[in-house]
Amino acid sequence: MTRYLGGDVSAFEEILNRHEKPLLRYAARHRRGARCGAQESARDIVQEVFLRLVREAAKLEAVENLSAWLYRVARNLAIDEARKEIRMEKHLRLQAEARASGPPPCAEESREIADIVAEKLLGLPPHQRDVLILKLQEGKTYREIADITGLSTSNVGYLIHCGLKSLAGDLRTAGIV
Repeated sequence: MTRYLGGDVSAFEEILNRHEKPLLRYAARHRRGARCGAQESARDIVQEVFLRLVREAAKLEAVENLSAWLYRVARNLAIDEARKEIRMEKHLRLQAEARASGPPPCAEESREIADIVAEKLLGLPPHQRDVLILKLQEGKTYREIADITGLSTSNVGYLIHCGLKSLAGDLRTAGIV
């Protein structure tokens, strides 16, 4: 890392050549349980690992075991990807169940519900409201939200969790959920 930070691009190429294939194998094995696209998902994960390496290079100069850091990032990204897939499958299953359970609400009823949700969202504490808007309406990742708000990614996750829990309670009280 010291050579790379000193401006030696070939040092990064050496890191890439040494670690890319093993990381691809690791990520593909980790993603093997995925239904489809495990190889593509593994490539995306490894690409993100090296992007993070470039972004955080200055912080990593003191890292004793670069290989361990690379694998840890790949593992965390693979776990995050699996969690996203589980959430997406659950969401799709719930949508299918909702469609099967009856006709969708009329446009006027949908507008009323949207107004109530917006009102309840505005009633949340400012930090919770901000991160929920960035996540749900803007589609930002936890990392992007952290960069925007200046909070840590773990704090962003906590605020989203608390905000959704509070919002769900408010909507349950209002008879929407």
